[in-house]
Amino acid sequence: MDIDWIKKLAAAAARAPSADNSQPWTLGWNGTELAIRYALRDKTHNLFAAESHATLLAVGAVVEYIQVALNANPVSFQWQWPSNPALGQPYASVALSGTSTNFASPQALSLRHTNRFAFRADALPANLFRELGNYRENDNRASCLIDLAEKSRLIRLVRICSEARFCNPKLHEWLINSLRFTPEDIARGDGLDIESLALPPGGKFFFKFISDWKRMSALNGLGLYKLLARSEVSLLAEAPALLCIIGRRSDPRSIIDGGRLMTRLWVDLNEQGIAVHPYYVVSDQINRFREGTAAPGFETKISEVEEEIRELLALQSDEMLHMIMRVGYPKTEPVRSRRLPLESVFMDATSI
Repeated sequence: MDIDWIKKLAAAAARAPSADNSQPWTLGWNGTELAIRYALRDKTHNLFAAESHATLLAVGAVVEYIQVALNANPVSFQWQWPSNPALGQPYASVALSGTSTNFASPQALSLRHTNRFAFRADALPANLFRELGNYRENDNRASCLIDLAEKSRLIRLVRICSEARFCNPKLHEWLINSLRFTPEDIARGDGLDIESLALPPGGKFFFKFISDWKRMSALNGLGLYKLLARSEVSLLAEAPALLCIIGRRSDPRSIIDGGRLMTRLWVDLNEQGIAVHPYYVVSDQINRFREGTAAPGFETKISEVEEEIRELLALQSDEMLHMIMRVGYPKTEPVRSRRLPLESVFMDATSI
């Protein structure tokens, strides 16, 4: 098969979103199948393991990108799923029977992006909310909050979880090591370009100032974590809608499908000119509470958050919140974080 065609498919897939642009995957080609496997990008500061919820969502995003790209090309393909995809060896693979003459790259995939800036106050079309509620991927679904009281409840829960995050040294270390301040660091193609964060004047220097955990911990004693959490949720209050991705907790394949649904909604909204900003903090803090790694002193609060989320979103016993997405019309065209070079994420076993 045409390896240049396969490389273009891999390059399209590699544009998929991941937690703080960590890109925890590799794409391997063996001559007939393109496989998605786990990649440990940073042994020192890694936060999400192969089987973690955040990684599985990111894998779902890659699967969705590959699916959309293949659907745009006249080729036959078949997905292969291992008995335990959570191991990441592989998560999934797609078998191809051949390649087309030219690779058609769907424009919608390149349009998808994260917008962390303020949105306009314009109301979204009423029919859009009905359409969003119809999105499904197996047992995953979307729930759109537009009622002010419901939005306020969710925002309060986001604030509590944000407070817990800013009091967790491991999460602080992860965030600081994800930020890219210099042109040289940004050019690496991973992590978060500091210019994409919509920081106020002096924000870049503030993050450098609090990069040391001892300093951050001392400032938290003066209430800094509460101020940061309030700042983080301020944009949520102004958004016309908050979109929640919901699915089963216990099944890794279902979480991957949740990542597919999240990405499909994201791509479709961006294609319609509607901005998206994902918030993972509630799901992350609930997961950490269940694992026993929540910030000390927040265990009861996070437990109460989980119960209120279950009531607010009418979750079934085996359902969980995968992601919250702030959606609205953009005011600003954001800076987009880059991606790792293709040679860092794609391996061709046929050339060895």
